[in-house]
Amino acid sequence: MTTANLTSAHESASAQFSKASAQTQIVILHYLAQKIRRASKSAKPGAFFSQKVQTVLKQIQQMPKGDRHEALQEILRGSPTRLTEVYGELDTNMRMAFWYRLANAQSDEVLLCKSALDTWSQEQHALLVDLSNRESNELVSFLREAVATEATSI
Repeated sequence: MTTANLTSAHESASAQFSKASAQTQIVILHYLAQKIRRASKSAKPGAFFSQKVQTVLKQIQQMPKGDRHEALQEILRGSPTRLTEVYGELDTNMRMAFWYRLANAQSDEVLLCKSALDTWSQEQHALLVDLSNRESNELVSFLREAVATEATSI
């Protein structure tokens, strides 16, 4: 019975994430990457040092700070941009590494402004409360599914 309930809750959160706005998806992916890092400081996605991931991050870093958040939303919406194309070429592990590196960048490399992540909508709050009660393995699975699902929508 417990397994069925966990699966049901996971599917519900996944469905909510899939239907969520690009802004909510950014907040959730950022939250997941930071929480996973805090749970295991030594754990990093296998593709962490991928040159392809570095290329996408560099392209975002070269944008004016005010445009970066919009570029990430365009990626998640699947808007037809060059950056979305480059991101679309990343496999699931590389996408996990991308969000992990984005969320856990050193302060001098931060790509997202704090204000874009600090104010939560009701949609974001509901997902974050659900995810805050999950264990690390569940969060990694959710992140993997989120970026894999997003991969099929691009």
